Amino acid sequence: MRSVQRSSMLIRLGLLAGLAVIAVLVAVVIASPAKNDSPPKGGSGAATVSALKGIPQSGVTLGSPDAPVTMVEFADLQCPFCAEYSQNVLPTLIDRYVRTGKVQLQLRLLRFIGPDSDRLARVAVAAAAQDRMWQFVELAYLRQGAENSGYANDAFINRLAADAGLDKTDAGAAAEREVRQAEQAARTLGVDSTPSFLIGRTGGPLQRFQPSDLTPGAFVPRIDKELRG
Repeated sequence: MRSVQRSSMLIRLGLLAGLAVIAVLVAVVIASPAKNDSPPKGGSGAATVSALKGIPQSGVTLGSPDAPVTMVEFADLQCPFCAEYSQNVLPTLIDRYVRTGKVQLQLRLLRFIGPDSDRLARVAVAAAAQDRMWQFVELAYLRQGAENSGYANDAFINRLAADAGLDKTDAGAAAEREVRQAEQAARTLGVDSTPSFLIGRTGGPLQRFQPSDLTPGAFVPRIDKELRG
């Protein structure tokens, strides 16, 4: 009887010890960060703003007014493909062509997707009056939320404006007129998706350019061709 009781007690102690080990392992797993987790989208955006330092801005234009080639982008600030272009292609174009004075970039903002597109576009156009449009836009892509989720509320936009260095966020009638002009230009050109591009010699006619994908390799040959004249 005693041996049976002792065996039973040993079994119970063994089970309790096993459960304790499992509990510790679970706690360790929960507490440890997953190595493959991607960093959350967003952040301060200091590097994004810093990358634009020293590059001339005038309204919607980024780059030297004497650059021999102009490339125009039609974009929607809610568009995930526009954000992909911003992240994967734009840094190369800035370093290789814009900072060296070879290409100037112009941005025309549309609001295809919904109300958040509208609010972001109007404030970004207002930022152009302070020559801070590109900082605002790049931060907006960096922190882009789910489409039409209402993420572009006052707090979100005010934070973007502050981090982009804006003095104010006047997205009134003047900004509305600018966005409407961009929309009219898009209709005239048959632009029905974003991002869409025009390219050509500065001061001359620009041609539609739709890259095969959103990688630097899809843009560099066409830009080099324009630079060769």
